[in-house]
Amino acid sequence: MTATANLLVFFGLVVTLLLVWRQSWPGRLRLFVAQSVLLALLAGAIGWFAEKPALLVVSIVFLGLKAWIIPRILWRMASGTPVRPLGPGHSSGVALLAAGALVVAAYVIILPVTATATLPTAGAIPLAFAMALIGLFVCVTGRDVLGQVLGFLVFENGIFGLALLATYGLPGLVEAGVFLDVLVIVLLMEGVVMQIRREHDSIDVDRLRELRG
Repeated sequence: MTATANLLVFFGLVVTLLLVWRQSWPGRLRLFVAQSVLLALLAGAIGWFAEKPALLVVSIVFLGLKAWIIPRILWRMASGTPVRPLGPGHSSGVALLAAGALVVAAYVIILPVTATATLPTAGAIPLAFAMALIGLFVCVTGRDVLGQVLGFLVFENGIFGLALLATYGLPGLVEAGVFLDVLVIVLLMEGVVMQIRREHDSIDVDRLRELRG
């Protein structure tokens, strides 16, 4: 179980770093789907090795929600949005370096906590925490509303992985409530984004700041 968890979360972190590096919306959306698939496999693997059938159901629900339903909603939100080129001062390389620093910070913060842990998944906890930190970073630094929504979802994925690894599997009822909350939030954000686009003809954060006052 240890090797499986470490491998799946490691690949999840690599995909998250690639998401920071990529600038195109379709590419980022595909990487989010790949990250979600890896986390669904993680939930299924923990459910199998820990003999928790409820987690196998959670993995299937997570796969359908995060790799199919939510990406389709995000694609609808992005339809009609022009591609914004990188402006002066924006560099994917700088963002990738910042994400790398967050990985180091995650290890510094979490390793003392997991040093004495006996769970077979303890070694992968810093990687999942790094995914959550990078998702928060993407959310805060998003250049438009879509990027911020995607960052929130990446952050939530990291928290999901962190909870799975730290508890060696959460009760299915808890996960069902979380999935419902996330779906409702995304649907609400779709309505907000459509309303912003109708009123201001843009979802660019810089353009929206200019409208204040």
